[in-house]
Amino acid sequence: MNKFRLTFIIALAAITFTSCKKKDDDSNSSKSLNKSTFAPNTWYNKGGSIIHIIQAGGKYSNTGTWAWKNGSDTLEIATTQGGAKTYWKVYWNTSTEMECQRVGTPSPELYKTQLW
Repeated sequence: MNKFRLTFIIALAAITFTSCKKKDDDSNSSKSLNKSTFAPNTWYNKGGSIIHIIQAGGKYSNTGTWAWKNGSDTLEIATTQGGAKTYWKVYWNTSTEMECQRVGTPSPELYKTQLW
């Protein structure tokens, strides 16, 4: 009887620990920068206070320019032709979402291709 109880307790413990094991589920681990789906797109942050209109051929909005800085994951944006440049690190994107951060700001922000 004791052998049966011991076997039962070990089996129960194994099932419990297996089902409680923390999953290695980093939600961003499968997301990466995909430059081929990045442009052309209009990207809105939550509430639409920042809108990036990224057009093909390096055109930003109506009068500016954008480019990948040295082929990296950082956008160089000038809102007007020859104007001051800002830099945005793009962490990942899909065809409808991206996470980026203006260089020098405290945290990244989610953008979508629809106002939200």
